[in-house]
Amino acid sequence: MSPSGDAEESRVALWRVFDTLPTGVCVTTDTGTILYANPALHGLLRYAPGGLTGLGLTALEPEDAFLPTPPDAPGERRLRCQDGGIVWVAESVGPLAGPLGERQSLRVYTDVTHHRQAQAALRDQLLMKEVLFETLPVPVFVKNAAGEYTDCNDAFERYTGLERRSIVAKTAFAVMDPRIAKAHADQDHELTVNWGQRSYEEAVPFVGGTTRLSSLTKAVFCDSTGNLGGIVGVIHDLTEGLPSEERLQAILEQSPIGVSVSRRDDGKIIFVNTRFAELIGLKREDLIGRQARDYYLDRHQRERVIDRLRSFGSVTNMEVQFRRADGSSFWTLFTVNQAVIQGVQVNLAWIYDYTDRRNMEEALRDMASRDPLTGIYNRRSFMELARSQLARAHRFSEPMSVFVLDVDHFKRINDSYGHATGDDALRMVAGGCQAILREYDILGRLGGEEFVVVLPGATAEESRVVAERVRRHLSRMAIPGPEGRFHLTSSIGISALDGAYDTLEKAIHRADLALYRAKREGRNRVVVYEPGM
Repeated sequence: MSPSGDAEESRVALWRVFDTLPTGVCVTTDTGTILYANPALHGLLRYAPGGLTGLGLTALEPEDAFLPTPPDAPGERRLRCQDGGIVWVAESVGPLAGPLGERQSLRVYTDVTHHRQAQAALRDQLLMKEVLFETLPVPVFVKNAAGEYTDCNDAFERYTGLERRSIVAKTAFAVMDPRIAKAHADQDHELTVNWGQRSYEEAVPFVGGTTRLSSLTKAVFCDSTGNLGGIVGVIHDLTEGLPSEERLQAILEQSPIGVSVSRRDDGKIIFVNTRFAELIGLKREDLIGRQARDYYLDRHQRERVIDRLRSFGSVTNMEVQFRRADGSSFWTLFTVNQAVIQGVQVNLAWIYDYTDRRNMEEALRDMASRDPLTGIYNRRSFMELARSQLARAHRFSEPMSVFVLDVDHFKRINDSYGHATGDDALRMVAGGCQAILREYDILGRLGGEEFVVVLPGATAEESRVVAERVRRHLSRMAIPGPEGRFHLTSSIGISALDGAYDTLEKAIHRADLALYRAKREGRNRVVVYEPGM
């Protein structure tokens, strides 16, 4: 076969590695023609197997692709499915060299449609809150932390006769009689000191300088940093009764975000909405009276939430893992505020299901850290993890060893059995090493047929024992080939950590020197580095 044919065969074998990935992957020319697409991308875009090969990327663009990508979606784009549907994907593009050196691109597409839909639902929820604020039949006003009015709704203007523009950026002392203003300011001060909620009766200013005795309910709210954001107040005309509790209940039931209320003194849940019950997997009535702490998956995460509440009085969008009733887990963006409702100190909690987005981010991080052929750590990730173990060894004066392993006569395997068999052999070598090494040993692929291992807490002699076990295990493995099974051998060089100022690069270099000695002495052996090699 010609060199270009070998290169093409190697390239196709490399692409097959992507066939089992759950994330969409394709390889394109520099002009955007698809040379390869894995099954996950065909499934995502609803194409029959092989249907994407030969298409240009422009064929996957929606008809309104000229519209700019929203600013909240960097790295994300829409793709058109074969049936005309649209999916949102996070796109990652990297350079790739073709068999003859031509420029190609490796593109990874992760489905973020659910996340975009959730974001749209959140935006709709915020819009609903704004509409609700304006359409509530009760007068509502908002003050900032300095006591200045920042907003009011239409019902407030109709009730008092005061226009919004006449009170915004002013304090109560600029809007009403100083004596009345002081009474409201004293209530505000007590509220901001003790936080929570307060209800009281007091005169409310009306247009023309008149007043009317009304019932007011005020509550503090936090800003995004957890500090005092201001006060929201509701005015109830004493002749018109209180707002409908059923109306507030209906609003909560329409929320796409889980809401719960639990007492601060004993942690018992006193209210949940339907979405919260759905996320936990129980009926609402079965959740009432249970302990809120029972649904944290991790005790340490719960302690972080409690510490943040004690220090700042609130928690905003913390990533927390919760447990469902069936024992499964899910990730949430968790927000908690402290409040007082009808004289009871409570924690108001909101949970937004973050599982899909979290899993996507973890999958992308894992893909970036792994060697695509063998699935073990690539060179960059191995060096990062190994350096952290080296720092620990220096800090606690513990031993550590490195060994470098090279498959003997690997070129002969490729020449005799083909590159696909050579790739299978490398995968089996990686798996064979993992079968012998300890769980906390770090295995990486430096490149080609060369592997490297860090053994924390092991001296050179202890590493020799492990390396011999690895060597023997690899030599006994039967590698499937096109004409039957065959065996391979490996050579291993070992170097121990040398003093408090040793570096990972120096240790690997010494292990390489020992590896060269093993090669010169006949291969299929383990050699420990000695000065003078």
